[in-house]
Amino acid sequence: MKNKRAIFFLFCANSVSGVSQGISMIAIPWYFVDELNMHSFFGALYATITGLALFWMLFVGTIVDRYNRRTIFLFVTSIGALLLSAISFSGYYMGTVHYVLVSAAFASTYLIYSVHYPNLYAFAQEITEAKHYGRITSYIEIQGQLTTMAAGGLAALLLSGVSSEAVNFFGWEFTFPFTIEKWELHEIFAVDAFTYVLAFSLILLIQYVPIEERVIDEGSIKNRLILGFNYLKRNKYVFLFGVASFSVFVTILCIGFFIAPVYINNHLRGGAGVYAISDVFFACGAVLAGVAIRYVFKQKTVLAIIVMSLLTACIYFFYFANYNISLFYVTMLLMGSCNSGIRIMRMTYIFNHIPNNLIGRTGSIFGLSNVLMRFTFLASFSLPFFADGNNVIYAFIIMGCFILISAVPLVIWYKRIVKS
Repeated sequence: MKNKRAIFFLFCANSVSGVSQGISMIAIPWYFVDELNMHSFFGALYATITGLALFWMLFVGTIVDRYNRRTIFLFVTSIGALLLSAISFSGYYMGTVHYVLVSAAFASTYLIYSVHYPNLYAFAQEITEAKHYGRITSYIEIQGQLTTMAAGGLAALLLSGVSSEAVNFFGWEFTFPFTIEKWELHEIFAVDAFTYVLAFSLILLIQYVPIEERVIDEGSIKNRLILGFNYLKRNKYVFLFGVASFSVFVTILCIGFFIAPVYINNHLRGGAGVYAISDVFFACGAVLAGVAIRYVFKQKTVLAIIVMSLLTACIYFFYFANYNISLFYVTMLLMGSCNSGIRIMRMTYIFNHIPNNLIGRTGSIFGLSNVLMRFTFLASFSLPFFADGNNVIYAFIIMGCFILISAVPLVIWYKRIVKS
């Protein structure tokens, strides 16, 4: 594999910023749901940001295809460092971070995510030979989920603190020989800002040679978008696959940032530690999938996505009746495996079917469908009904049915999608 050194620094930068970003994105939803009891406000906030992303996503694709992808990474990490530093400073100065600034931290991190990941995949495709696409998508997923595991574990410690008292975990009693005080949000944001600076420094070290010369379209944003639409119009089964295979990821984003805190708090009666530890189990499952998925399903990418989508729907139906936290952890492990496996197989298919000079724009079109579906769910789940008692369980029934419906076109046009 060429460009190994560039890939190494890329993964290092992605890891250091990913851990602290992950802690922040776990801490913020829990802060609104548990500490402020502002479930509906956070739901409206998340839905509003998602709605704005409808327009932002299309613009992102044109940026990724138009400009140097290393430069894009440098730009977004510097913006993240400046914003999080300012918000953290306000917390140190005022003694606490106002919830409006917490909302700004969440919105800025979300928008940075929306640039970071399309750019990450496009850059990885640009510097990797075609025969290694399966490996590089697996590596990206494993690395990303390992940082999620680290973020979840640290979040469990920092959000709840650690005392020397015994802790029950899966029926086993653990006693920590040390004490960690609960961290405040502005302290978490300060670490987040620092890791953006560290990521910026690592990206500066990246030197690479593109596998193929990029053909950069320097036309207007409108014309660049039209080229992306026209490509998918000519390759309608690639478009169908790209949209339909997004269903699990759509629901995972709704669950991770919005549904899970309410479900754990209102239905399972768990605390911040349960929320953070469930993220660790999810990431463990994702790492297992990253290692094994290519060997289990080999080149059967579409079949793998159908099977794992159906399994995820079954897990959602199970959540409707489950009250056991240990079983919740186990199913989060399975859910992480399914989500990660689908992402790896999906991106491998897309790398093999979409040229690098168009992957940003076509990815934005797929992302637009993702955002539209997510916005619909978030707007619905923000209604007071889902915050009342344990009514959040009905959200899982809705999302399970959505995944089943999305799998139908993949089954009906299976052969054509595979051969396209």
